[in-house]
Amino acid sequence: MKYELILWYQFFLKAIPGKFGCLLRAQFLPCKIGKRAKVWDQVQIDYPSKLVVGENTSINRGCTINAGGGVNIGKNVLIGPNVTIYSQNHAFNKKSELINEQGYDYAKVTIHDDVWIASNVTILPGVTISKGAVVGAGSIVTKNVLEYEVVAGNPAKKISERL
Repeated sequence: MKYELILWYQFFLKAIPGKFGCLLRAQFLPCKIGKRAKVWDQVQIDYPSKLVVGENTSINRGCTINAGGGVNIGKNVLIGPNVTIYSQNHAFNKKSELINEQGYDYAKVTIHDDVWIASNVTILPGVTISKGAVVGAGSIVTKNVLEYEVVAGNPAKKISERL
């Protein structure tokens, strides 16, 4: 029952639009949100107590963040609309057990300072996106991204570097 109450609370809190909604989410979501950070409306956060958002970071509308394994987002990060970040995945290695009974595997996602993640990106468990990196729209990030790299594609690959 308690978990269901939390879901209702989050449902209403994520629906409040604009900067006022951002202020309320920063105050009342059970995660650590830095000063001047904005979590815009319609952002779905699973396991918010395991999410850390740095100062002056913006998480745009329609994002999904599953922080079951922990998600740390640095300062001055831009996350575009409809980005999906997962730090957990279904376990499936035991063929003697049904997949839906094997539980989860967890791996922390870290996004360092001064990163831009464009719209519709998917970041998979265990990935680190280093300082100054850019991830192109629609990319699926399966491996770590180095400092100041620009990556894009499925799977995301280096296409250039920030100068």
